Amino acid sequence: MKSKVDSQPEESNTDNDFSEMSDTQVRRRGPSPKKVIHKNKLPNLERNVPIIIKNNNFVVRTIWTIVMILGFMAVLWAGHIYIIGLVLLVNIGIFKEILGLKRNYEKELNIKYSPIINWYFFGIATFFCYGKLLQSKLSEYTFKMNMLQFILNYHNIVTFMLWVAGFLMFTLSLKKGYYRYQFRMFGWTHITLILVVAQSSVMIMNIFEGIVWFILPCSLVITNDIFAYIFGVSFGKTPLIELSPKKTWEGFIGGCFSTLVASFCFAYFLQGSQYLTCPQHQLPFSPFSSLTCDIPSVFISTQRQLPFQIFGIDSVYFSDFQIHAMVFSLFTSLVSPFGGFFASGFKRGIKIKDFGDTIPGHGGITDRMDCQILTGMFSYLYLHQIVLPKAATLGTVLGYVSQLSFNDQQELFEQLKQTLQINQ
Repeated sequence: MKSKVDSQPEESNTDNDFSEMSDTQVRRRGPSPKKVIHKNKLPNLERNVPIIIKNNNFVVRTIWTIVMILGFMAVLWAGHIYIIGLVLLVNIGIFKEILGLKRNYEKELNIKYSPIINWYFFGIATFFCYGKLLQSKLSEYTFKMNMLQFILNYHNIVTFMLWVAGFLMFTLSLKKGYYRYQFRMFGWTHITLILVVAQSSVMIMNIFEGIVWFILPCSLVITNDIFAYIFGVSFGKTPLIELSPKKTWEGFIGGCFSTLVASFCFAYFLQGSQYLTCPQHQLPFSPFSSLTCDIPSVFISTQRQLPFQIFGIDSVYFSDFQIHAMVFSLFTSLVSPFGGFFASGFKRGIKIKDFGDTIPGHGGITDRMDCQILTGMFSYLYLHQIVLPKAATLGTVLGYVSQLSFNDQQELFEQLKQTLQINQ
């Protein structure tokens, strides 16, 4: 005679709800077999989730790319002082992201003034680098503001004493049990300042020699990145470097040649704008102001004879600026990408994907600027050592005059007056 339990009809569905079965039934039947779902039988929504997420990221990335381009163009046409503000904001963002990689917020709750001291050192580094570079541009204001004249005349010693004040604050903030963390952050902060603030601040001097010297290197880095990606996706088969597995030799070489051609064309169109090519010797605060000058000879196209005829053509017109642009393109194609490789290796070393999430769809500011910082330093050195003539400017002369005593300034004025009368 079958028991009551045995007389229960068996369910053909293996997904029965165990809450509706007795303990005896569960023990006799055993665990319900798992339902096997093949990938090709997944619901449409579940199969398409990765595609939906990828498309959404692409849309967000595209939108913010357009926003950044429009914002950059607006700042560009606003004027030199606003471009300096943009560079400063980028520096702040990079410093915050890199500093955040080593910060321990739980420990800092027990350490007084730790974040304040780090940002204080950032302010001192910015004051030193920007003040040194803008010293000649601020000379016309020193005759009107005694405090500014004092700061500029004694800029180095003022900077050092401000750093000493930060050093004393750091030493007094040392706390037992946190020494190692505090000294690690002290070294991390200063290394970041050297690599970021010191190098990127030289871009300011490029801006005052002509905005074109700021735009061109930045544009070539972006151009190389775009074409390297296109050639890599289309033809890439040979891995370039282990740090970035997706980078290929085909993309690297294709990006180099494309950037070389693009640089010559970019230079041709950029050299026609006085606003972009004229140097700025002052600090105008009014936005969207015009700028005119006698176009420097480096931007003027001249006839050049070819060593041999090409399709019956024996001469071409181009400027020295276009040649310099091609030199920039070689650096941004062959050297600047290694700034990105360096950043990739660093991120792999500390096991992070991005330096931050400041820019939606792009990661952090550091992720976008890893190649630009190295390029900015090269642009500054190349511009001031090779392109520009070694000549004194009005700003540098006024800087020296402001350091003279009142009697010496009067004597200089009388001598200049006599010289001008003789020349007339």
